[in-house]
Amino acid sequence: MAKRKPLGGDGLHAGKKQKTNHVHEAPTSEEVYTARQLRDLLTFEQDLHKARHGLQSFKNVLDSIVNNDERKSEHTQIVLDFLHSSKPKEVEDEVPVYLPDIMDTWSMASQMNNENVMSAVPVVLALLLKILSGNVELVSYGLGVCRTLLQKRQQELIAKNLSADKGKDFIISPTLRLLREAICLDGGALAAPIFRARANTFKSLARNMGLRYIGEGKEDLKRPSVRTNATRLLLSCLKLLHNEAKRDLLLQKDIVAALMRFLRDDPPFLIYEILDVLKTSVVQDKKLAKEVKIKILNAHSLTRIASLYGYAKEPIDVEDDAGSKQLSVEDAAHEVLLAASTDSTVGICRSEQGYYPEGVAPDAFLPGTENAGHGDFGLDSIPWMNKFGNEIPVRNMLLAEFIDSLRPWSSIKQTELLLAIFKVSPELIARYFIHKKTFAFDPKLSATWIGYAALLYSTIQLPIPPFFGRSNEYAAVPPPTSVVLDNIVPPPMTLKALAKCLTSKSKLVSFYAIRLLVLALEKLGRALEMHREASTSPKSIWQEAARRLVDDFQQRIPDIKDVINCYRTLAEDDFLQREAASRLILLYYEVIPQLALKAKFDVSPILLATIQKVEASKGAGEDMAMSLLELEHLCTVAKYSPSMRWFARTPEMPNSPFTTLLRLYTEKTTALSGDTLSQILSYVADEYQLVESRSQVSGLDPLILALKNTGSIDSAIWSFIDNCAERCSRTPTKYLEMIEQHMEKAGASEQGDARTCPLLVAIAEQLPFLVSTSPEKGVLKQLAAFLRDYLRRSLNAGVSRDFLSSVSNLLVAAFEDKKLGAKITLSKRKSTSGGDTEMVNGEPESTAPSANETKSEPIMASPQELEDRLAVPVLTSKENSLLKWSSKPPEELVEEGHAASLVLLLSSEHASIRKEALTNVLKMAAKIKESTYEENEQIWLLLMELAESAKDLIVSGPLPSILVVFAYRALDILKNPLHCLYEKVNLFLTSGPVWQPDKIPLIRAILQDGPTTDGTYYTEISWLLGFLVDSLRTPQDVALFHQRKVYERLLSLPANPYMGINLRLQVLRVLYRTTSIEGGSDTLMTRFGAASWLTAQRAASTDNMEKGLYQAMVRRLWATCDQKRIGAWSKGSIEKMIQPGI
Repeated sequence: MAKRKPLGGDGLHAGKKQKTNHVHEAPTSEEVYTARQLRDLLTFEQDLHKARHGLQSFKNVLDSIVNNDERKSEHTQIVLDFLHSSKPKEVEDEVPVYLPDIMDTWSMASQMNNENVMSAVPVVLALLLKILSGNVELVSYGLGVCRTLLQKRQQELIAKNLSADKGKDFIISPTLRLLREAICLDGGALAAPIFRARANTFKSLARNMGLRYIGEGKEDLKRPSVRTNATRLLLSCLKLLHNEAKRDLLLQKDIVAALMRFLRDDPPFLIYEILDVLKTSVVQDKKLAKEVKIKILNAHSLTRIASLYGYAKEPIDVEDDAGSKQLSVEDAAHEVLLAASTDSTVGICRSEQGYYPEGVAPDAFLPGTENAGHGDFGLDSIPWMNKFGNEIPVRNMLLAEFIDSLRPWSSIKQTELLLAIFKVSPELIARYFIHKKTFAFDPKLSATWIGYAALLYSTIQLPIPPFFGRSNEYAAVPPPTSVVLDNIVPPPMTLKALAKCLTSKSKLVSFYAIRLLVLALEKLGRALEMHREASTSPKSIWQEAARRLVDDFQQRIPDIKDVINCYRTLAEDDFLQREAASRLILLYYEVIPQLALKAKFDVSPILLATIQKVEASKGAGEDMAMSLLELEHLCTVAKYSPSMRWFARTPEMPNSPFTTLLRLYTEKTTALSGDTLSQILSYVADEYQLVESRSQVSGLDPLILALKNTGSIDSAIWSFIDNCAERCSRTPTKYLEMIEQHMEKAGASEQGDARTCPLLVAIAEQLPFLVSTSPEKGVLKQLAAFLRDYLRRSLNAGVSRDFLSSVSNLLVAAFEDKKLGAKITLSKRKSTSGGDTEMVNGEPESTAPSANETKSEPIMASPQELEDRLAVPVLTSKENSLLKWSSKPPEELVEEGHAASLVLLLSSEHASIRKEALTNVLKMAAKIKESTYEENEQIWLLLMELAESAKDLIVSGPLPSILVVFAYRALDILKNPLHCLYEKVNLFLTSGPVWQPDKIPLIRAILQDGPTTDGTYYTEISWLLGFLVDSLRTPQDVALFHQRKVYERLLSLPANPYMGINLRLQVLRVLYRTTSIEGGSDTLMTRFGAASWLTAQRAASTDNMEKGLYQAMVRRLWATCDQKRIGAWSKGSIEKMIQPGI
C-alpha cells in the first residue's frame, strides 16, 4: 500500500520534497513602530504564512525587551499599548479570552498541521509571560493569559504540541517553556490549576524527560534540550505546588523514574537544579509526608544520585546567601544524600533498635510476662538469640538496599556517606558486611585494599549506641552475640586474613591489621562494660552473654603469640608501628587476659631492650614521644605478666628494671612522667612490700618526690637504692620483723595502725656497708641530703614519727662524719597553739600539709561558678507546638515530647495562646485514647484532668506553674511503667478529677509515705527536687511554697547523714532559683533563716568545694535581697556572714 501524502501548511496536498522545503523555510518579519501596527500583524488570518510573519515580528519585539537592546523602552511601550488595546471586556457569565487572535491562529495551525506556527505561538507566549512576570503592574494580565491557556481548547492545543513526534523538539520545547512560565507566574498562583489539568498540560511528560541532547559538544544553556525543559517544568512544580498536589505528582512513578534515569548524563547546571530542588522542596519539607518522600527517594533514585560520585565535568557557580561559590556536582550530590539518609524526619532513616534486629522483642522477658521464665535457663532458651549469623532483618531496608550499591573503598565521600548512615542506623553495620562477601580482606597492597581497610577502620571506630540501641535503658535480655561481634569485628576480618596481614612483608598492611585489632579490643572492652552495667547479678543473662562474646571474639582474632612475633620483627626505628603493636599487646592483657596469660609471655627481655633504647636515645620530638609511649605500654604489660622479673639485673644494665624506670621517671632529662608509669611503680612497690600504702595515697610518693628534689643523682646512689630495693623484695618478711623490733624499742608497738616503710629499714641496714666502701665525699653529701628529704616527706605523708625517729638514729650512726649525720636527725616535737610543727635545723619540716594536719581552706565559688553549678534553665515551649502535633501519630506525641510542649503553653502570658492550647490538649487526649498506644488510658486521664483543672484558671491568667510542670513531668513517668513513681502518679490521677492549684502533687507521698519499691527513696527525692526547681517561676510560686511549708521540708533533708552531695546540691538549686525571683531572697532569710542554715551547713561539710558553694550562696542571698530592709532586720549580722573566713 502506498504511503499517504501529508497535508502542507496551506491545506493543499504536497509531496515529500515540498514539505521539507516548507519546514526549513525561514520566517519573515518587519519592524514594528506602533501598537496599532502590531495589532494588525497579529490579527487572525487564514493565510498561515502571514500569521507566521506577524508572530515573528512580535517575537523580535519581545526579544528586544528580554535582551535589553537599545530599543527596549520603545518596544516595551508598544507592547503595553498593545496589551491595553487588546484586553478583553468583562462580560457577565462569559469567560474572557486574552489574545484571541493568537489563540485562533494557534488553533488554525493545529488543524492544518502547520508545525512552524504551532511552534511560533508557544515561543511568543512564553516570552510574553516572562516579560509580564517582571512587571508587577502587568501580572494581572499575565494571569489572564494563563487562565486562557487553561480553557479546554488551549489545553488540547498544548497536549497536541507536547505529544508531537520525538524529533520535533522545536514544538515540544517552547510548549514546555510556556507551561513553566505560567506555573512560575506570580509565585505559583496558577500552579495548582495547571497541575489539575495535567491530563493535557503534563501530556507525555515522562517521555519528554527522556528526550536528551544528542548533538556534539556540550548542551547550550540558552538552547536547552527537551529533557532540560521538561525537567525544569517538573522542578518548578515541586517548588510551587502545595503538599497535596506535590503528593499526587510524586506518586506518578513514570515521571519520577524519568527524572532519575539519565541523571548522570545531564549537564552540570541541570543536575545542580535537580539536586537543589530535591534537597529544599522534598528532603527539607517537613510538611510533606514520609511515605510520599520515599516515592522519589527510593533505593533506585538514591543509587542514581550516588552514581554522580566521580562526575568528571566542570563545577558550576552557585549563588547563595554568602555570595557566589563553586560547587562540584559530586559535592551537591553528597549533600543531598547526607540529608536524605541521615535525618530521621525525612522518612528514609527510620527509628530502629540498634543491635537488636527487626522483629525482636527484648523486653518480652521482663518479670511478669509470659516468656519471663526463659531468661532463667540462659541464652540458649531465648528462641531468636542464635538466628542471626547469616541474615539480619533490619527496619531500614531501603537504606540497606541503597548502601549495597556504594563503593566506599573507591571514594572518600562515599565512605563519609556510608559512615554517616552507619552512625544513625547501627543496625545496618553487621548486615552490610555480611552481604559484602565478594570482597576478601586477604592482604593485597592495592588502592582497593587500602580503601577497604580504611572503611573497616572507620566502621570499628564508630561508638556503640547507648543501651545497645534502646531508648533510655537496657533491655531485659542482651542483643544477639553474633550481631554485637559483627559490629566489633566485621565478618571480612577473618582469623586467616588477619594472620596473613600480621606476617605480611608490607609495613602498611601489618600496620593496618594492628590498628584494626587495637580498635576492636577497645570496642570489645566498652561492650563488656555495658554488659556489666546492665547485669543485676554475677549469674545474670547479661554476664553469660558477656562471657560468650569474649569466647566468640577469641575465635575471630589471632593469638597473642602472632602479635608478639610481629612485634619482634619490627625495625627499631619503626617507632609508630612499635608503639601500636605494644599497645595491642597491652589490650590483650587488659581486655581478654584469659587469652593473653595462656601464652606465658616473658616481657622482661623486650622491656629491658626498650629501656636501653630510651636511655640511649638523644632524640626529641615525635620519635621520642612514640618510644616513651611504647615503654609505658610494655611496663603496663609487665605489671600484668606473672613472669616479669622486676628486680633482676642483667650484664647489659647496671640496675634492675624497677630502679631504671624509677630513675627515668624522676630525672628531668626525659619526658617519661606520665601517670601510667607512676601507677606501675607504685603497684610494684606495693606488690613486693617495699612500701606501705593507704587508700588514695601511694607509699612510694615520698621516695619519688625526694628523688626529684635531689636533682642529678650519682650512679653510686642509684646502685645503692637498687640493692636495697632488691633485698627488700627478696626477703620482705625479714624487714617486716625488723620494723616490729624498731617499734617495740620506740615504745609504739601498741599502735597497730601506724604506718611504716620496709624500704627505709633496708636502707638503714645497708647504709653502713656503703659508707665502709669509702665513697667520695660529694656522694655522701648528696646521699645525706636525699635521706633527710626522704624522711621529712615520709613524715608529711603520714608515716609514724616514732618509726622514722628510730630509722633516723640508725642512719645517723652509719655516717662516720657526724656533721652529715646531724642533718638527717629528726627534731623533737614542739607543740604550739596552732598545732604540731616539725622543725629540723630551725626550719619547718615542709610547707606541704601532712595527712594529719588541717586541710586547706575552702575557696568560695565565684558568681559565675555558682551559676554554672546551680542554675537550671526555665522550661519553655514554642508557639508552633499548637500546630506541630496534629500530623504526628499518637506514639510520637508522647515519646517525642509533643504533648509535653503543648502542656507548657498553658502557662503562656497570652490568653489567646492559653485558650488555643487548652483546646488542643482536649483534641490530643481524644486522639490518644482512640489509639492503640500502650499507655493511652493513663495519658488520656492525665490530659483530661489537666484540662478540667485549667479551664477556669486560664481565663484570669497563666495556669499555676506547679500544675503545668507536674503534668509535663508526669508524662515522662507514665510512658515508662518501670519508673519508680509510676504507681504513685497513677494513684494521684485516680484520687480526683481536678487538681487543686494551692497544693503540690506527690510531695506528701514522697516525703512521708516512703518509696513504693525498696532502694528507690533517693531516686524519688531527686525527682521531687527537680520538679520543685522547675515549678519556681513567679513570686506566686514562692508564696505557694511558703504556704505549703515546702522550704521547711527541704532544709531538713540534708540532716540525713546518708544523703549524697548530688542531692544536697539539688536542694541548693531550689534556693538558687528562689533567689532569682523578686522577693525570694527576702522570704528565705526572714521566714526560714536561710543564711544561718547555709552557714551551719558550711561548718558541718567536709568537702571544700561544697563549703565554697554554701559561702557563695550566702553572698548570693545578700546580693539579691532588699539590703536596706534585711540589714535593718538582721542588725548587720547578714553582712558579717559574707565576710571572708566567716
